[in-house]
Amino acid sequence: MTSPSFALTRQNLAQPVPTLWDVANIFEYATSRFAAIRESLDKSQVSRTPHYQERFVQHLVWEADRFVFPFINMYAINNTQPCLSEYLKQVVKMLTSWQMGALDNPSLFHKFSTHQFDTSGDLMVRYRNLWIHQYTWWKDRFDLMPFEVPNRLTMHEVIQLYRTHMQQTPAAHILLPEIRRRAVGPDPLLNNLRVIRDDLEDLGTKLKDWLTEKIKDGSTALEEMT
Repeated sequence: MTSPSFALTRQNLAQPVPTLWDVANIFEYATSRFAAIRESLDKSQVSRTPHYQERFVQHLVWEADRFVFPFINMYAINNTQPCLSEYLKQVVKMLTSWQMGALDNPSLFHKFSTHQFDTSGDLMVRYRNLWIHQYTWWKDRFDLMPFEVPNRLTMHEVIQLYRTHMQQTPAAHILLPEIRRRAVGPDPLLNNLRVIRDDLEDLGTKLKDWLTEKIKDGSTALEEMT
């Protein structure tokens, strides 16, 4: 008979192992969530009482614990640098200061609610800032309700959330190349380096083809003008 602990181990091994590309997409998803929270807070007419601020911080920490910090740790384990948007970097910095005791709940709430993030010139602003999310606690009177968001999300659930998110992306998102998937080997860093190498080769080929086509179109137009 299979012991419960062994069955649990086999179940954990069956969980999907994300590539660093998956993690980068999850960070994009987290950026979209924090941006939506920030804009919703600007539009909210609810009185920002100490209780409201405390509950808000509780939910904000939940966001980071589900969609940010575990994956930053994954990068650290693989000895690689996480790719965070500028806005997400600022949010992580605030939350880290709170974790270390440099900020209390009111201070964190104030910094988050007053932080001005400039998205001008960002090609992917529309991609990041989407409003259809699951667990949109910020649209309700979360300060008056029990803390009902799940205490834990599996890797499979997080990946499905960002994939659903990506399906909402505007037409500009098709400019991003599709990423080839591979079986996971024993060395996660080597696996991801191979994926990055092949993806860069594909991107270089596509850019070369695109540039060749544009040069050809430009030459044709120049001949017609002369």
